[in-house]
Amino acid sequence: MKKKNFNSLFWKISLVFFVLLAMVGAVYTYITVTYSNQYFDQVNQRLNHDTAYNIVKNSTPFYDGEVIKPAWEELFHSVMVINPSLEVYLLDPEGKIITWYPSDKETSLDAVNIEPILRFITDTTGATIKGDDPLDPSTQKVFSASPISMNNMLYAYVYVVLSGQEYYAASSSLFASYMLNIGTRTMIVTLLVTLLIGLFIIRIITNNFSKIIEVMQKFREGDLTARVDVKSTGDVKELGIMFNEMADILTLNIEKLKEVENLRRELIANVSHDLRTPIAIIRGYAETLQMKESTITEEKRKQYINTVSESAEKLDRLVNELFELSKLEANQVQAKKEPFIISELVADIINKYQLIAKNKNISIDTELSKELPPVFADISLIERVMQNLIDNAMKFTPQGGKITIKTTKSSNSKVEVTVSDTGIGIPEDEREQIFARYYRANNFTDLKNSTGLGLAIAKKILDLHNSTLDLKSKEHEGSSFNFKLPLYQSR
Repeated sequence: MKKKNFNSLFWKISLVFFVLLAMVGAVYTYITVTYSNQYFDQVNQRLNHDTAYNIVKNSTPFYDGEVIKPAWEELFHSVMVINPSLEVYLLDPEGKIITWYPSDKETSLDAVNIEPILRFITDTTGATIKGDDPLDPSTQKVFSASPISMNNMLYAYVYVVLSGQEYYAASSSLFASYMLNIGTRTMIVTLLVTLLIGLFIIRIITNNFSKIIEVMQKFREGDLTARVDVKSTGDVKELGIMFNEMADILTLNIEKLKEVENLRRELIANVSHDLRTPIAIIRGYAETLQMKESTITEEKRKQYINTVSESAEKLDRLVNELFELSKLEANQVQAKKEPFIISELVADIINKYQLIAKNKNISIDTELSKELPPVFADISLIERVMQNLIDNAMKFTPQGGKITIKTTKSSNSKVEVTVSDTGIGIPEDEREQIFARYYRANNFTDLKNSTGLGLAIAKKILDLHNSTLDLKSKEHEGSSFNFKLPLYQSR
């Protein structure tokens, strides 16, 4: 499969390269032939520019204003004896043919376009000018021309086609053969050398691509560690880097999906267990009340009803917290940030916990800075974080213990909130799991009021505020949680 991919890419690029070379060679040959013809025409016209003028200069063309055709034909014959490639014509002022040589050939035109002749006579730039060929109207040929005047009166023009029909046929054949030979040889040598060099370069390029394809094949077959060893330069290097980055992202996403799947399984297992317990209690005590309705004492009835009520409350709390955490993890909760004084929020929350703390013989101390500027956060979500941290501290702090809450300015742009307790602390080997769902310390025995979701919810809320929940703990001495919130920046 890998070899097939490489060969396919190599031969496709090679075929395209060869076709492009052949097209370039054909265009090169065409341009060479065209410009060579133009060059020879220009040279021919420049070398024979005065041919018509010399004919006029050495002639006695008229007698009593009449054209002496035999004299002209004899003169034209003499000219063509010297230069057989010429065709000579005598034209009237409108371009109509009066006589020509060789006279044994029939002309296809009765008149020649006079405009190129006038341009030739007046031209001083040396540009190549072509005119009609009376023997072959389909072609334009270089020529020489000169006016015949007497007493300032124009009588006629001598018009000399420099590449006569016979000369043109012979020279075209030879020139075509010459250009074919030299063009073919040049083109073959050029194509061969260029093709060999091009194939060598293509081989190098496709070899680098084949390595990338090989790595992609391994990755597709399940080897998530396969990466391109980037040693080349240019686009191949960029492609290799992009594949490696893409593979890293895919691998990370796969790991996250595996993690989510594991969490899903863990969630189902934990939810099943935690829901089953209060439901079983509710069902058991309800059935007991039904079966012993006539014999149970009033005191026992109240005890059973209280147990059912506590289990229902725990079930309701667990369902609500599961729903809350699920929304946070699914990014369905948006933080509605606004400025507020964090110390005032903390003071209000502590007032709600004073009675609970008193009943548990736990003291709550505060160190709230009254000069703190407003923070910028979602007040209801931060209140939820504080409640979860205080609930956590209350559960893990024994009677006679103390909870301390501080608010301080940690920098020019943040306020730090700390919740500390003198509870049982968290063992060092469990601290990495502290923010996971359903975490409960192994040394915590009062499980009846704990869902194990409080710290996980607090961490997710702080993630929405681009903040972290940090932990400091020492076993049997207590724990301290702290987080930071940004100050409100007024515009």
